[in-house]
Amino acid sequence: MPTRIMAAAVQVPQRTGVMIVFALAVPQLYLLPAGTIDIPLSTVATLALAPVVAARACRTPGSRLLRTALVHSVLVLLLARLAAFAWSPDPGDGRLPTTLLVQFLITLVLLDNAAREDPWLLYWAHYLLWPFVVAQSGLVAVFQLFPDVEDAYLRRVAGYFAGQNTVAALFDVHRNNVLDPDKAGGVFVNGNVAGLFLGVCAMAAFAIWSVTRQRIVLICGLVGYLGVWFTGSKACRVLAVVLPLAVVVAYHWQTRMATRARRLLLVVVGTTAVPAVLVVTLGDGFLGAVRTAFGQRTEIWGYAVAAFRDGPVLGLGWGGWLEGFADYARRNDIYDDTFPPHNILLAAWASTGLLGLAATIGFLVAEIRLVARAAVGNSPRNAMFVAWTGAAVAWVCIQAMGENTDIFGDIHTIPVIALLLCFLVHPLPEEVRRVRQTERRDSAPPAVPVVRDVHPGAGAGDAHVPSGLRRSGPGAAGAGRR
Repeated sequence: MPTRIMAAAVQVPQRTGVMIVFALAVPQLYLLPAGTIDIPLSTVATLALAPVVAARACRTPGSRLLRTALVHSVLVLLLARLAAFAWSPDPGDGRLPTTLLVQFLITLVLLDNAAREDPWLLYWAHYLLWPFVVAQSGLVAVFQLFPDVEDAYLRRVAGYFAGQNTVAALFDVHRNNVLDPDKAGGVFVNGNVAGLFLGVCAMAAFAIWSVTRQRIVLICGLVGYLGVWFTGSKACRVLAVVLPLAVVVAYHWQTRMATRARRLLLVVVGTTAVPAVLVVTLGDGFLGAVRTAFGQRTEIWGYAVAAFRDGPVLGLGWGGWLEGFADYARRNDIYDDTFPPHNILLAAWASTGLLGLAATIGFLVAEIRLVARAAVGNSPRNAMFVAWTGAAVAWVCIQAMGENTDIFGDIHTIPVIALLLCFLVHPLPEEVRRVRQTERRDSAPPAVPVVRDVHPGAGAGDAHVPSGLRRSGPGAAGAGRR
């Protein structure tokens, strides 16, 4: 009896935790007032679940995910981030990135536990995410069409969803691109990151739909995909064109097409991709904006090259980048001396040195290898799932090379990326097949008619037995004598 009570006590928080991480993916509620630390409710809830998640993982050993290079690289990166506090000029800058990495690790183990013990929970829990994705996409569209509404939101409401201190600094020393008239972020203060979130969620929805064929998931994915175009993010618009085309190529490549068909596919996709990208990039001064953005980033990366020569092993430590870049910006007439690295690899080296850089590269490589291994020897339907999952992973990796995002993207994408990684390790089709078989059994007419189909009404009379159940021969004749 005590063992059963303990098992129930552990299982209930785990189920609740899975629901929480998806329900709070978009509305990152910040309840503390300005002047304190911006801590979202999802982080508090996830950290509170850490003992339960760890205990559950120890009670049910044998996780394939926890033995992968993916998780090992996360642990090494966490160690590097913790060690960097020892030589950092401003250790406070490392609190948030380190905490979010812990949150990602806990979420990954939480969903892995669910995938091994209760796949039905993992299968249905993601439905909590899609209404918020649709709401975020609609909010981005409204803010793009009505800038005054966005301004009112940022000044009065945004603090509860983006952090009170973040929004307070938005109009002061830490301005963000959501203030650009061409950008819209919804609950985000950065249009590029908003596009990243909607794009990754769209790819994830398409991946899940390719297996489940649930129309509501497909519709939510399409809405999220359309929302990408309203964020105003140049990189996201290009990725929204290129990655779906790459999915088409990857899917047909996995289905063992003939060599001639593959060549024809590459020609068709290539001739389609070039005009599509040109249409996206030639409008509204797109190329000029791209040149400006790239020029700013090359100026930023120039400082990284100079700083690397001075201290390649330990990096700059937490807060070291901003401290050194401010002087570099003044000497080189860069208009903003608070620019962060805008590259995940440079940020990893600057904050945690060569160890953090190696762990970051190790995670990205392990993630890509996980997708590649899942693509080998799969059914056509699972091939489509892997292709869309690869597109979501690629979106995070590619955009991280020019943005200030982490290995998991943004705090909002933590549950989405963790879910897809768990589905790669614990294939979804088997569970979905059971679901669909159950649905077919429930919806199909019974093979043997029920009583009211045999006797339509009460009283004497011949039974209306379907021809398929009638039998001839001695058994039939003898039936009336028994």
